[in-house]
Amino acid sequence: MCFASGEEVTFLKEATIHIVDGKVDDIHFDGQEGMGIDAFLLVTHRRNVEEGHFLAYGNSDRVGKMLYNFYLNCLRNDYLELGETLEKVARDILDVARVARGQPWPQLTDRVEPVN
Repeated sequence: MCFASGEEVTFLKEATIHIVDGKVDDIHFDGQEGMGIDAFLLVTHRRNVEEGHFLAYGNSDRVGKMLYNFYLNCLRNDYLELGETLEKVARDILDVARVARGQPWPQLTDRVEPVN
């Protein structure tokens, strides 16, 4: 697993997030001293099963900014394939939102398939 924070890239062995009294508290990487955090988003996909986990702590504005910054970091760090996948996902999200609001479904064929 690779962790990128700013310019630094580290290969991780372990990450631990502490939640105290229902609120996110801190995160530790490879047994190092914890860093205080106020939000996180965790999305997993289980091995050999079409299921996963979705955990989000923090307010929706903060989580949205984190997702946007994740996309920008993909572009900045030349992870173009991941950036392009995020763009497809964003288009699909907007299409689903339009349909939920009563607009017709766009006739696009290149959609990201849901996993869990």
